[in-house]
Amino acid sequence: MPTSDPQPTELEFRVTSSEYPFVTGSERGSCRCVLRELLPRSGGEYLAFFEVVGASPTVVDAISEAEPVAERLVDQYTDNGVVVFRIEDPSECVAATLADEEAFIRDLWAEGGDGRVVAEVMPSRDAGAVVESILDEHPTMDLIAKRDRPREGPLFLRQHVQDVLARRLTDRQREVLVTAYRCGYFERPRDRTGAEVAEQLDISPSTFSQHLRAAQRKLLSALLEEDSPAGGHRIAVESR
Repeated sequence: MPTSDPQPTELEFRVTSSEYPFVTGSERGSCRCVLRELLPRSGGEYLAFFEVVGASPTVVDAISEAEPVAERLVDQYTDNGVVVFRIEDPSECVAATLADEEAFIRDLWAEGGDGRVVAEVMPSRDAGAVVESILDEHPTMDLIAKRDRPREGPLFLRQHVQDVLARRLTDRQREVLVTAYRCGYFERPRDRTGAEVAEQLDISPSTFSQHLRAAQRKLLSALLEEDSPAGGHRIAVESR
């Protein structure tokens, strides 16, 4: 009788410790802080883009100013601002620890000081060992669920896209692309002009355009070229 293919394992952790800025920020602002992007940078640093949901721009400003790791407020003109945290020590960031353990982050958020982290562990990894490593690095976290997940859906396409972003784009190209997206540059009509996003990034409009075009070209070529990892199945990740 044929055996079924091994499935990924979903891990869910609870986070309430004040040592995590997204937890304290959600409590201080009585709002919801949701991780939208985690970008690796050279030297082992990360940039974490957190959307602040349900708080006024004034509250988002207060959260940003209160946390010394906050780099800047990306969108201070809407109710849902985006705060960028520069993470110099990955061991202090649960998202960075999960990335180092090759666990894919499905969801990471906190609301009113109560946080959840949901991650996916591929069958090639020992889920028990990943849990042990996470809790060793983050002993204040609690594992509250461990369950099997199907090997299909948009998760795996997103995993492939993030792999392309990490391998092919420079740090600056990734930062420009993600910031432009989060600021509404790609919306129609645009929420921000190129000049406004460039000012947010503290670069010239021409430099912004150059980095953005290069990032878009690399991403599209990686997804659409016949000899790319997605070649032949351009909207799905190959079976493992």
